[in-house]
Amino acid sequence: MSVIYFGISSEEHIGKKIKNWISITGKPDIFAERDDHVDKYKKKLLGKYRVVSIDEALRRYPDANVWVTFGVPAYIPELLASKMPPERIHFLAADLEYRNGCPYLGNYIVYAKDYFTPCSVGGRSPIYNTSGTVRERLTQWRNDITNLIDDIRCDRPNKCQGCHIIKPGFWRKSVAINVWCFAVSNPGDVCNFRCTYCYSRNSLERLKQEKHDRAPGEFTTYEILQQLAEMPEYNTESFEIRLANGEFCANKHCNEMLDILLKTKWRIFLSSNCSIYREKLAEFMLTGRINDLVTSIDAGTRETFKKIKQNDMFDKVVENLKKYPVNKTRLTLKYIFLDGVNDNETDIDGFYDIAKEVGCKIIMLDNNIMENFTLFTDKMRELTLRIIKKAKADGIFVQPGTKTLNPIDDKFIRDSYSSM
Repeated sequence: MSVIYFGISSEEHIGKKIKNWISITGKPDIFAERDDHVDKYKKKLLGKYRVVSIDEALRRYPDANVWVTFGVPAYIPELLASKMPPERIHFLAADLEYRNGCPYLGNYIVYAKDYFTPCSVGGRSPIYNTSGTVRERLTQWRNDITNLIDDIRCDRPNKCQGCHIIKPGFWRKSVAINVWCFAVSNPGDVCNFRCTYCYSRNSLERLKQEKHDRAPGEFTTYEILQQLAEMPEYNTESFEIRLANGEFCANKHCNEMLDILLKTKWRIFLSSNCSIYREKLAEFMLTGRINDLVTSIDAGTRETFKKIKQNDMFDKVVENLKKYPVNKTRLTLKYIFLDGVNDNETDIDGFYDIAKEVGCKIIMLDNNIMENFTLFTDKMRELTLRIIKKAKADGIFVQPGTKTLNPIDDKFIRDSYSSM
């Protein structure tokens, strides 16, 4: 099989690396570059290799394997895949390979007190029972996910079979967590709201009522963060903690957890109802490390808010959103449509007025998450267009919700925003 190397960072770099590359691929027949770079190499590279355009290289060696030399190949995989079978595209420096996969596998964990799952795709997530310290669970995650990816790569029966997210593409070869998502199941998880659509209400009630001694390995969110903070390999700017397990600010260890977050380099995704003001959270916001702050308001009037949230804190939420330095975060205000409850002009207009008032630049529209993939009603679509029209004029981005939103509504929201 012929071998084409694509990409030349410098002749010196190639000279230092090529011996090792050849041990992996065999000797290259030719080097290829982008059309606008070929003219730089009129002489043979290293005195022996012709440099031509990728089209010319493939014309000469139509059945060749192409090996990309760049460590960060950017657009190159897609460029090459438009010219040849992607199965014959390989990478010498980048941590990529062509196979079936998804954006979660190999870098994402949803952590619960006695199990983990490698993704957050509702109803499809593979479950792995687990125990031990956090480090021991991470070792199990690495082993199990390595085996899962290998089964997918080799088309063997596996726990992800049939999932609509799995598709062919250029995915990472290595297995290493960079997103840690907390599930609502850890001792101490609490919430001061009882939203009518919340799928975690029963879990939160059970956690509140449990009186027995915790089993070994049943750590609170605070204890898990303590253990993670003691692992220097995870204290990096590329490591993200997703806190959506109950209301963070209602947790009795909230300030202690914020002390940990302030000392680490982690990026944070925070889902909060913003009903509780914490000075230390405001301090953490000022670091700019909360990449996303998502708040579901779901109403534009006090009466509807109380009906949905089972809590009369509408004014307090708005007051706190004004008080927190949300301009230092990517604030998203969420509106979950509930049939016959908040699908009216008064609420949607009131919600939009709040978004403008607090300086929100992103609005998310979603459906009732207890009714997965249920289509928006005609009235909800009418209100969607109403809020998109206002937002587009004010420079506010409207995006669809995630995971449980019907793909038809996802497309409707995206198409409506882009075309209006």
